[in-house]
Amino acid sequence: MTPHRLAVLAAAAIALAGCAHREEPSPPHGLFSVGDGRSLFLDCQGSASPTVFIIPGKGSYAEAWNVAVAPDDPIRSSPYDIIEQARLGPSPDAVQPTLAKRGRVCAYDRPDTRPDGTDRSTSVPQPHTVAADVDDIVALIGAARLQGPFIVVAHSYGGLVADLLARTHPDLVSALVMVDPVSEFLPTVGSPAQNASFDRDGRVPAIPDGEGLLLDDAFRRIADAPPLPNVPAAVLSSGKFFPPQMLTPENYTQAQIHRANDMLADALHTTNQIVADSGHN
Repeated sequence: MTPHRLAVLAAAAIALAGCAHREEPSPPHGLFSVGDGRSLFLDCQGSASPTVFIIPGKGSYAEAWNVAVAPDDPIRSSPYDIIEQARLGPSPDAVQPTLAKRGRVCAYDRPDTRPDGTDRSTSVPQPHTVAADVDDIVALIGAARLQGPFIVVAHSYGGLVADLLARTHPDLVSALVMVDPVSEFLPTVGSPAQNASFDRDGRVPAIPDGEGLLLDDAFRRIADAPPLPNVPAAVLSSGKFFPPQMLTPENYTQAQIHRANDMLADALHTTNQIVADSGHN
């Protein structure tokens, strides 16, 4: 089971626990103005509340939550995370359509994240700050007239965005599901060389003219922000790691990442669940 798939179960459990469901208007879909002549692409599916709001990882976008690894793909039996070799395709069993059977689920494209065509969201200068991502989400929620608070599902870098969003706009967040997140505690467990390397790598786009991140800035902003709200939460960590030949001494180890996620789970008053047969994506 991938961490995305486990997120379906975790988010569904949080969504269904003690929540009264009501029908919402037709789900928003398309481009919405967020100010300064910019628009963001939003895809919402499902018609009942509460609403799940998905925050993708670096260089990822809404479509990623609508595809799945083929059931017979040999990468499923690999001991390593080799998702780049996977056969991915649209699937009714992917995260967004599965959750949409229970409630409304919205995913969006951050600027400069679409790897398979022209960007739908307006491009911005890269690298950019986590605060800009939080501001974009708040503006997008308003422009699309989404009804909160939201069950926020965040993957990888999206975990930092969700972290700052929850701290600065707690009224928008009813629950948090962190899927193999970039934990705010990584700088605590990492060496100076590892932390510097992580910040450098974050600035480099995964695709030409793609998204770049200011990770040191993100960690500082979160450290200076108000405390995390006391809401239902889940933290999920991948059990598979990258092949040894892909790693250098400047990369965080899997043990360090798990430790940072343990610390994040403690801060959220939950436990870090390690999904043995899952990779990062």
